[in-house]
Amino acid sequence: MLNKLKLYDAATEKLVDKVRNMKMPDGFSACYDMEQIVYLIREGFKDKKIREQLLLHKYEEERFKNCRFSAGFCGISSYIWNHLFRAPDGSEIWRLKQISNNEMGGLKDHVWVENVYDFSKLDFTFDQSMNEYGQYFEIPYELGKYADSNFKFQRAYKFAEFIGINLNHK
Repeated sequence: MLNKLKLYDAATEKLVDKVRNMKMPDGFSACYDMEQIVYLIREGFKDKKIREQLLLHKYEEERFKNCRFSAGFCGISSYIWNHLFRAPDGSEIWRLKQISNNEMGGLKDHVWVENVYDFSKLDFTFDQSMNEYGQYFEIPYELGKYADSNFKFQRAYKFAEFIGINLNHK
């Protein structure tokens, strides 16, 4: 389990590095530290109490045993990022993108965010599917379609609250 936990932590660092090196649009000023939000989200994935409240129990024993902490959180984490980091006028900088009903490396449905300016992708759960050698399954992001974010996703609000973010008062 220790090796799998190290892989999970390495994936978190990979995401933080990606966020650290992103070019954001001129005039963008985040209300939250973007790197810190990545850490909060990824640490939240590991919290058993949060998982019990938000995810289907059917898969939890296997996920937790194999340190597949990010599994089940793609939509929740992407929605939070989409709503936290917007332009001053409220328009999206990060659009939700998804693949539905497509078998790919064990995933049937998947959600991530894509930057509207440079089309870079940010996938908080990219590491949820890996083989026994610690290699990640490639997700065919090019197959994704944009998804609407103008709805109230209760599980995302609940997760955000658990990790100390109030999505109602950004």
